[in-house]
Amino acid sequence: MTTTASAKRYAVIGGGLSGIGAAFALHRAGHTVELLEQDAVLGGRCGFDSLGGRPIMMGGKNIGRRYTELRAFIADSGERAYEPFGINSSQIVDGELVTLDNPGVAGFLRHLLRMGSPIDAARLLYYGARVRFDESNRYLGSDCFGKAESATLDARFGADFCRSVLRPLTVRLNAAEPGEVYLGALGVGLGMVQDRYDQLVDGMQPVLDWFAAQVPVRLGTRVDRIVARDGRVIGLDLAENGRAAEFSAYDGVVLAIPAHAAAVLLEPVVPALSKTLNEVAYHPSTVAVVHYEQPFFGSDVRSIAFDSGPCSAAGVYGVNDLDIVRYTFSGRDARPIPDALLLAQWIDDAEARVRGCLDRPAISRVRTETRSWAAAHCAYLPDHTGFRARLREQLDSVAGLQLAGDYLLGAQLEACYRSGIAAATALTA
Repeated sequence: MTTTASAKRYAVIGGGLSGIGAAFALHRAGHTVELLEQDAVLGGRCGFDSLGGRPIMMGGKNIGRRYTELRAFIADSGERAYEPFGINSSQIVDGELVTLDNPGVAGFLRHLLRMGSPIDAARLLYYGARVRFDESNRYLGSDCFGKAESATLDARFGADFCRSVLRPLTVRLNAAEPGEVYLGALGVGLGMVQDRYDQLVDGMQPVLDWFAAQVPVRLGTRVDRIVARDGRVIGLDLAENGRAAEFSAYDGVVLAIPAHAAAVLLEPVVPALSKTLNEVAYHPSTVAVVHYEQPFFGSDVRSIAFDSGPCSAAGVYGVNDLDIVRYTFSGRDARPIPDALLLAQWIDDAEARVRGCLDRPAISRVRTETRSWAAAHCAYLPDHTGFRARLREQLDSVAGLQLAGDYLLGAQLEACYRSGIAAATALTA
């Protein structure tokens, strides 16, 4: 980084990938920037934890081959080894295990026709082609999907098709049912299934450690208030490590936190913007990572999506970790967040369902780690294009303020990181 005479001092609130993207872009542009995170670690909903001393990620960890901006950031941190995560895709449909292992176009079409009507299949293939041949349609607010009618998916597709084809997408990406996700967000889900994925052999932590050596990071720091004067942000009231809040001056701020959290900070400053952000729906999700005494899955089936119940999916943690299983509990049946007793029952039931599908005997558990998020996934809005237009108009009323997060471009890691870059660019324009 080369500091110039025009360099300014910025703050980025939020240590997830949106905030990291914004802070790194500001840093590379030659500005002084501080990243403020109220938790004790970076990573946000990546959910860093450990399983018997082994670092694991309870949240998002798979990196798509089309994640160009995120992969460029990772490459800047040094040489990192990836391992493919192209695991077999299986799901339960009416009690039967159905596996799609690189079926090709013809095989995929047969699968769609089996799961719904020809109209359902044709409609999904049309939208899938729009995503495949136009990269912008992988993100919210594209010309194609931004102009889509504001109907929920269950209003455009048949009930069986929603349950067997669309629900595995929506509960994974939005923790929501097809009746809670709008057609304008479908491109994000289709972009997800059209990509291929890798994961970092050593995880994301070494990358974040490198980042924290480049950009000042203040962990355990709570933002109590955004301070504005004469229509411009001039700083923040910060409470660090439990101490009383003190004012810190900044030339601009990026709010890279979930929409509802940003709304709380913005209500005294820009009430209209706060009200708009509160329109965004979020849904809870719970993850359990279980280490077994011996391999639980096999090489033929390594992940299963369920069509009902609180457990939406179960699969191996890594391509070679057949003895470590990650259970995800999301969707309507996984609400509200369970207490410890109910979660233990959910894990028992999910394990029994997987064993029944794979015809496996009972295998003893070595250890289990769990994590719940009250607002894990964003379900977006009926009219995302109109929502974004209102955000821009309301942001214009306060200079030195920009937004980043999963509610702008999408929930996938690349979309979050790109939203941070866009916020940094707008802040310095």
